[in-house]
Amino acid sequence: MLTEHGFDDRYFFHCKRSRTYIDAYAKTEKEFHSYFDIHKYASYDSFRVSHNKRMRSKKNFFIAKYQFFK
Repeated sequence: MLTEHGFDDRYFFHCKRSRTYIDAYAKTEKEFHSYFDIHKYASYDSFRVSHNKRMRSKKNFFIAKYQFFK
């Protein structure tokens, strides 16, 4: 959970079991805080911005890879 990808994996785990993305983030942040006694992100908004950047870059990577092999 210390890496962004580890936090994202745990967030996706909680997304399946939560009603909203905010609830999933809160559960993930609470779990992270219980392990490390710090907060990973200042707020849901800062997490969302970082998460969306990672998802866009991952999407662009796979599109470029697909076009390379096409």
